[in-house]
Amino acid sequence: MSAPLATYTESPSPAALKTSSDGTETRLLRWELQRSARSLLGSKHRLGVCHRVQVQDLDGNGVRVYRRHDSASTYYRGLMVCANVWACPICSAKISERRREELEKAISLVTANGGGVYHMLLTVPHARKDKPLGLVADLLKAYERLCAGKYRLSALVPGYLGFVRSLEVTHGENGWHPHLHVLVFTEAALTLAQVDLMRHVLWGKWSARVEKVMGKLPSQKAFSFDPAIRGSLEEKDFAVVEHDLVHVCPVTGYVTKYGTDRELQEVIKNRRKWGAADELTKANAKKAGRAGGRSPWQLLADFQDGDIHAGMLWKDFIYAFKGRAQLYWSQGLRSKLGLDDEASDEQLAASITAEDMLLARISDTDWKLILARDLRGQVLEALRTGTWADVRLLLDGEPEKAEEEEERRATTTTRTPTAISPQLSRVYSSPVNSRQLPLLTG
Repeated sequence: MSAPLATYTESPSPAALKTSSDGTETRLLRWELQRSARSLLGSKHRLGVCHRVQVQDLDGNGVRVYRRHDSASTYYRGLMVCANVWACPICSAKISERRREELEKAISLVTANGGGVYHMLLTVPHARKDKPLGLVADLLKAYERLCAGKYRLSALVPGYLGFVRSLEVTHGENGWHPHLHVLVFTEAALTLAQVDLMRHVLWGKWSARVEKVMGKLPSQKAFSFDPAIRGSLEEKDFAVVEHDLVHVCPVTGYVTKYGTDRELQEVIKNRRKWGAADELTKANAKKAGRAGGRSPWQLLADFQDGDIHAGMLWKDFIYAFKGRAQLYWSQGLRSKLGLDDEASDEQLAASITAEDMLLARISDTDWKLILARDLRGQVLEALRTGTWADVRLLLDGEPEKAEEEEERRATTTTRTPTAISPQLSRVYSSPVNSRQLPLLTG
């Protein structure tokens, strides 16, 4: 017997789905972070309308909720998307997942044909006073020089096929720390001796390029060139391995980790460690305890928990990374591997699979109520494991409880320190940290 139809649905509700033991907290955190990002960038920013304003698409009018055919995850259709991979935790999750799937396919194709995959980590020297915009520009300029000239990367690596480059940044005690994760593909696997030689040669070339661009040498401790594949795949059926590729090619997980559950789980872990009551009183100790630095999402979460300076740092990050590609494929690599042309972030953010199931159509009145009470994430979770009746419980809740929830959210997501030291006041009022970022037009 099929499940009963829920209100506004054209498909059986997923009542039979089992509740997942994890993931809900992470998914709800995305919507919280998007709200904080919107408050920092302003409602006129493209992110300000993302998953809020309705738009007509190929499937018709109105807001709809779909469930992916290959999982229990739910998502909205009929809404504008900003496709901002750096600033929007909702769009970033979808874009990063699609990029990861493509990268795994490329790795499987190369490895299945006897090729090799190698991970290269590249950084530049940085100090607390350095601004992210300049550091990122220097990092990419040095990498461009590594890929050009007589002794370019493609000429140095035996059997070179191409590379996929991922850009990442953290902020720690020594300021901004941008770095590149590069996967280098070869026609045949390199011997251990060849890998050792490449590590020595590429370090020499990279350090020379960085010194040429910045006038100082990078740290060799922060450089690496190693096989990306764990063990031998010859004894395994790669079609099976591909489903668990992160354990075979562990670097895939962090080459494409930006915006994924992995990063947000670190945010949740830090919150549980310190607790909401400690956010203000233990701010300095909390930051000092993160020797590895804070990711952009952690900065945004810390702003949400009352750290104003973290919010200003996050805005500096957005300005520096505007227009940058999260994942960049070298020219001709996709063609060599027989992959389709790369889709844009906008196409990935708005993509839908024909097999996905329509769960609900939401009326304009209900959507306005969902926005007013900021229940976008909760509605998706309710439909992920229940029916529209569960959504109605959210929407028809007692007004007093809705007001209490709104008050609680205001105190936990937009708290600001009650007192700011003179030193921090100068930081907040400085031209760099108080500037309003230009509106994104792309």
